[in-house]
Amino acid sequence: MNHLLEELFNVSSRTTHYFCELIGLPSESSYNDTLALLNHRLKEPGKGIILTDTIPKPSDRALIDSILQELTTMRIGYFVHEDINLTSSDALNIKLRKALDEVIAIAIATEKFSNETIRNNFIAKLMIWCNLYLEGLDFNEVTPPKCLFYGPIKRHEVYFLMILDALGMDVVYFNPTHDPTLRSIDTKGLCQVITLGEASSTFVPYEERIANGVVVEKVTTYARKATNHLEQTLYQDTGIYKPWQFSNGTTRPIILDSVIEDTLTYWNEPAKLRPGFKVEGQMVYTPAFFTKISGVYHDVNEYYELVEKLKQAKNCAFYETPHLTRMGNGFGQTRTIQYHNMPTQGAGENLAQFNQQDLYSLAFCLNPDQTIKRDAIKTHILYKRMLSLRGDLQEFILSKLEETFASNNLSFFNFNVTDKERVRLMAALFTADEKLINLIDSYDFTADVPKLVMYVNSREPFNQDDAMLLGLLRTIGIDVILLSPNGANNIELVISEKFINPIKLDEFVYDLPLKSPQKKGSFFSKLFR
Repeated sequence: MNHLLEELFNVSSRTTHYFCELIGLPSESSYNDTLALLNHRLKEPGKGIILTDTIPKPSDRALIDSILQELTTMRIGYFVHEDINLTSSDALNIKLRKALDEVIAIAIATEKFSNETIRNNFIAKLMIWCNLYLEGLDFNEVTPPKCLFYGPIKRHEVYFLMILDALGMDVVYFNPTHDPTLRSIDTKGLCQVITLGEASSTFVPYEERIANGVVVEKVTTYARKATNHLEQTLYQDTGIYKPWQFSNGTTRPIILDSVIEDTLTYWNEPAKLRPGFKVEGQMVYTPAFFTKISGVYHDVNEYYELVEKLKQAKNCAFYETPHLTRMGNGFGQTRTIQYHNMPTQGAGENLAQFNQQDLYSLAFCLNPDQTIKRDAIKTHILYKRMLSLRGDLQEFILSKLEETFASNNLSFFNFNVTDKERVRLMAALFTADEKLINLIDSYDFTADVPKLVMYVNSREPFNQDDAMLLGLLRTIGIDVILLSPNGANNIELVISEKFINPIKLDEFVYDLPLKSPQKKGSFFSKLFR
């Protein structure tokens, strides 16, 4: 997006103008900053037009009636031959007549107006908009004037943007919610579609985005441009990915339905070499394990070797318990809950206390549609530790929390998820062990997949907090393997079996303490023992 912005205002390398639709958003902060910068530059006289949410309907009845009267004497589609002057510039009026002919022809074919009156009202609206917004724009600069349109768009407004494009203006349509209106009209592909990221679940007003954005003027050096060009040449559509190429992207996990043999085959393979991996725009489809291995081998030492292979993987967190969280089963628990926030603690003392009020107050960080209020959460006391993470990682984590909360993901759990459970999941994540946070922090989506291995030797069940945290890790795309020597129902009580890949080994064993595999003796050691 930064490259596009720089090209929009570059006075030396321009050979054409832009008409593009930016779908979704990479991150809230960068999106707001981009809009703030464009807003700042287009406020200069003659530089461009800013349209947000909707273009006001013409209200001058006398002007409307005058245009409608004139249209009855004109040949629609042949305005190039008519004496139509909508601006004070003769050169622009000539270009505008041609643009009107081109776009009105598309509209007539697409909209199939039921009568002449409706058609003429549509044309009159476009003409009045041209008269209102084009006057005063400077078409004599090296770079053309620009139009920024933000938010949901109506059909008639799409045709107005097409007219601006036909005039040679740069037109950038910011579409954070994936509104399909423009694409449904633009069947000829006049507008370039650029997907920045996932759709925004809530529509944020333009003024709010501008207020939250920071205007940062940048210029890219020639060396940086050459590097960017080289990287595009090397990495685009080659199956080769540079480190952290998708740091502003997101993941969509594909759960691997595997047996024990190919679990071990792909366990240490990077995501890009696993079956089902693909990339679409900034979306990385990451094949991941969410597996329960029940039972052990007849040779228990062989089972210990299996556990050791799983544990020794790169970037693996290992637990000998079904509990990942410090929180109790009851929502109104009275025991101390610990988290990392106290500035007076030493390096090894990253534990502190928070109370029920801290927990309950997280509810005020949720919107009615269960999305997270970014400004509110980042000032909450329980979020303090997360502030030290990279900005793009924070946005990724918050978006994955929202994805876990979403109604289409709730079938993952065998219990009702209300706002009580949502705030508990937020608290569980924000107070999680450092090694769990490090798993997420180290996840380069195309490279090695972080792993969580849990060894549960008892019949102790998982609680709802642990289930939700596992659901979040699964949504992120992290490998999760539960080792259950006795094969007891535990995770199945809180997570739907439809989402668990089951693997059963030779036999079930109860109370099997975890040991290191015994080393096999040499031939001579067997002779002389």
